[in-house]
Amino acid sequence: MRFCFAACFGLALIAAPSTVLADDEIYSGPFYMCPDAHGADQKALFRIIDITRMPMRIEGRGPQRIDGYAASLAASRTAEIMTKKDPIAEAFERLAGTTTTMSADKRRLAAVCFATTPPPKEDIDGPFVFMPGYLMESSVDVLQPLDTITIPAQTYLVLTYQGPTSGIGDMRFTMSEEFWPKVAPFLGLERVDGPNLMIWSPGLNGSEGEASLEFWTPIKPYPISPRQ
Repeated sequence: MRFCFAACFGLALIAAPSTVLADDEIYSGPFYMCPDAHGADQKALFRIIDITRMPMRIEGRGPQRIDGYAASLAASRTAEIMTKKDPIAEAFERLAGTTTTMSADKRRLAAVCFATTPPPKEDIDGPFVFMPGYLMESSVDVLQPLDTITIPAQTYLVLTYQGPTSGIGDMRFTMSEEFWPKVAPFLGLERVDGPNLMIWSPGLNGSEGEASLEFWTPIKPYPISPRQ
């Protein structure tokens, strides 16, 4: 199985010492916005794509437990390229080899991304966590001791993506560069702090060439008033 995720997910990064999650640890906050690609070097890795035909909806979710392998990272603002193994790909590979009592038809692969501190005021790196794992919907589901993240209840904008796995980063880059600053304000949508989620369709393990997933972005609660 081959996993290639850092660039695919729009996260140009370098590995940093793990300071947030140790094995078999439970994390329930604080949660800040997952960092976007920043700086010319990072943005050059991605391109703007057409997302107008990708379905979107607003939905509440949480609390939600996700068990997996967390990679604690630092967003890189330089042109430095990782010379060691991609820590995100390594986390996916470890997850793929995990024993679980969950039946294959109920197993839902997910990934959660969030910063662990407020956005830096200066142009410096900030720590964040990216963790692939499984949605834990029942107390009878058992994995070997893993990291656990408890997602708080929030309102999300949900975008459905179907296409090459290599294009996930371009989709996320388009959202951060075009949709949120230029389109969302006209729709009354505003991003807020909280974990970003990616949830794959049942049966997928993330290594496929073609992806089918939902990208969940936390938003300010959206008021919907009935027509008078």
